[in-house]
Amino acid sequence: MGLADHYRRDAVMTARPDQLVTMLYDRLLRAITTACELLESGDEPSGVHEELVLGQRILLELQVTLDFERGGELAANLAQLYEYCIEQLVAANLSKNAADLVAAEQVVRDIREAWVSAAREIHG
Repeated sequence: MGLADHYRRDAVMTARPDQLVTMLYDRLLRAITTACELLESGDEPSGVHEELVLGQRILLELQVTLDFERGGELAANLAQLYEYCIEQLVAANLSKNAADLVAAEQVVRDIREAWVSAAREIHG
């Protein structure tokens, strides 16, 4: 395991729950961006597939960890947004069209911004 891997593992192991969710959003955005770049260049269709499947898995993880009892309407809305994004990633993977990812990327960016703002208010 290289130094970068140790750093990433330590960052995950010592992060607060809100920071872990932010890390998931960041990796999801990186997956979408990488898939877009690969689609636009026409290179590595298997790389596109891997990034989009990773993005779907992250969205599913975010979705299954929602607390509908405590989160109420907010949790239900997030579940719908995550489902929409999953559908967009699947569509892009089938069509190999980067345009299918634009809306999903914006949704994720908006959710991430709101999440970071809320965490900042809570943790200072």
